[in-house]
Parts: sequence; structure tokens; C-alpha cells
Amino acid sequence: MKTSADVIIDLIERFDVHDPGARRAHGNGEHHEATVHLNDEGKQIFGDVAQATVRLSNAATSEKMPDKMVNIKGCSVRFHHPLRPIDIIGVNFPYFPLGTAAEVTSVMYNVKLYLEQKNVRRFINIFQPGGLYRDLDTLLKWLPKRTDMDYKYYTAQSYGGDPLKFRLDYDPQTSNIELYAERDAHVTEYRPEDETHLGHISVDQKVNGEEIKFLDTMNAPFGRDPNGEIPLLRHFLYRRSFLGRMEEAELDQKKFDMLEELWKEEQLFVLLKSPQLHDAVQKLLESETRMSVREFRRMLDQAYGMDYDAENVRNYMETVWEHFRKDADEGETTRYQELQGASNIDEIHTFIAGMALKHEVPELLDSIVVKLLGRHEVQRIQKGRI
Repeated sequence: MKTSADVIIDLIERFDVHDPGARRAHGNGEHHEATVHLNDEGKQIFGDVAQATVRLSNAATSEKMPDKMVNIKGCSVRFHHPLRPIDIIGVNFPYFPLGTAAEVTSVMYNVKLYLEQKNVRRFINIFQPGGLYRDLDTLLKWLPKRTDMDYKYYTAQSYGGDPLKFRLDYDPQTSNIELYAERDAHVTEYRPEDETHLGHISVDQKVNGEEIKFLDTMNAPFGRDPNGEIPLLRHFLYRRSFLGRMEEAELDQKKFDMLEELWKEEQLFVLLKSPQLHDAVQKLLESETRMSVREFRRMLDQAYGMDYDAENVRNYMETVWEHFRKDADEGETTRYQELQGASNIDEIHTFIAGMALKHEVPELLDSIVVKLLGRHEVQRIQKGRI
């Protein structure tokens, strides 16, 4: 069964507007190394991080579209935290105009229908999901008018129970980004109550940063889960886009390294679903740049479609527990023993995620088992909706 992310990317690919091997959104972009200078408030959120990679981009998906013709820009930061990356994805539009995966999918379907048979009625239908047709004046108000990079960039979604949204003020003249946190609980509106300055980021003007497979909305600051279902949808959209462009491109060592990076995030989950499938993926990766990306993607999709097997879950628990055995206290050990026979997989994911965070196990923190499946908000959203 296809997810909302699969449907949306399928529709984007049918539009055939991206260059082969390019991202399905914000395809034109450059990576820059950067130095991070956080104040005390910033360190409370992001930790004592000194280095980052900044991606500056525009919304075009083809190099045929010049930068000066595109007004939707991106300024995103990957903080190189020692435990796992923290990604802040910013665009020069302060909110996400749709609140659910279903609304996004509906818009994409309506765009497809309009392109197949252009008429006024179908054009109006594009703006119906989420009441967009009623909010055109607000959309036009916030839609960027210029095409340069000198903008404020917003995360759109909020993080944590406060909740906070992040804003990046980028100055191309100084290559400096001022970082702010704004309290704002709204999903499809922008109504910040106040702001806190968190520090600044000095961006090297040279295009010298290592390419990132995709910046991940689920790589949130520790203890601040992203709110709502749009961040989870974006995670799967970017993941699917990445695999699609790897299929289209000639696989070299750099691209293979990015595929291996994705596998490191996915392999614990695949092991949980099927040790045999896990071993098959490992075998495939031995071919390195000669491997079939299509087969790699097929096997990952197969894992997502499989049910949890009780014996596999027990074996997985025993494997993961080795990371905690020496440091776990009596209560944690007792809870582990209770969960060995548990049928509620969400409880197991939550326990493993909590242990990985408490004991700071890098091999687990970057796994989707921890950064996705162990989060209560993700568990709520995934009940058949994404």
C-alpha cells in the first residue's frame, strides 16, 4: 500500500519538471561549511555545537530555471552535533499553508487534473483543500516578491511543548545568519508571540560543504519533537525523493556513501522486521557502486510493508539491549524484561528511544527506530494516516 509521500512524489515525477538525478523540491542548491556561535539560550536548545553545513537553495527542480526567476528560496542548517545531526529547514515563507497529509495529497491531485485538462473550475479546485481559496490574500501577502537570497527564513512547523518555531535571518553581504526562536503554536498561520535570539552562524562563501542526502525534519533538537503530521510527511517525501534521484543518476562513490548513510538509519528497523531481509540488503551493499538502487529501494519498501513478528521482536530487543546492559539500573532492567513478552510495539519503541537518549548511544540515536518510531506524536500520526 502506498503512503501519502509515495503518492505525492509519484505525482511530482509525472509533472516531469526535474532534471534527472535532481531533488523533487529545491533541486538547485549549494552546500557551505559554517561556524556556529550560540549564546546560552541557543546552547540550551542545540547543545554546544561549533560546526554546521548550510544549504542555500531555490524551489526550482531544473537547472534550466535561473535563480533570478525563482522567488521561493531556502536556507537550511545541519548542526553537526556529536550524537546525531540536528536539521533546521528554512524557507522564505513563514508557515505551511496545509495542515495535514491528506490536504497536501488533494492539492497535488488537483494540480495533476488541471494540467491534464486546463479550465477555470479545475484551477479553483486546486485551492479548496484547507480553505486555501479563502486565504489567497494572506498567501499573496507572504509570498516573496524578490528573487534574491536576502530574506528571513522560517521552519514553518513548531517544535516541543512550548512550542517554538525557528527563524534564520540571512545576510548575503556578510554571509551571516542570525538565529531566533519564536513562540507560535499555529500550523497554517504565522502568529509569533515573542522571539529569543539564539546566536549566529558564519557561512563560508565558498561552495565547500559536503552534499547532504537530504535534510530531515525529524532530526529535531533533542527533547523537542516536531509537532503535527507535516514534518513526518516531509521526512518520507525527502527520503523517497532521495531514492528516486539515486535511481536516475549514475552511482559513484559519493552517492553510494549517501546510500550507506541512509542504510545506517534504516538497518535496525529492517532487522526488527526481518533478519533475512536485513542480511539481503547487506549483501546487496557489498556490490558498492555496482549495486542496484532500485532493488535497494524495493527491499526497504518491503520491510515497511511487513507485519511485526513476535520472535523477531524478541531477538531485536536482545540485540539492542547489549547497548544498555552495563549501564541500565534495576528499574530499567525490570522494564526490559517486562517488554520482552509485550505485544504493544509502540511501548517497545518508546522504551528503546528513551534508553538511547538517556545513555547517549550514537549507533541508535540516528536510527529511525529512535528518532521516528519512538516518538509519541509519530505513533499517533502513523495510525493509518501517513
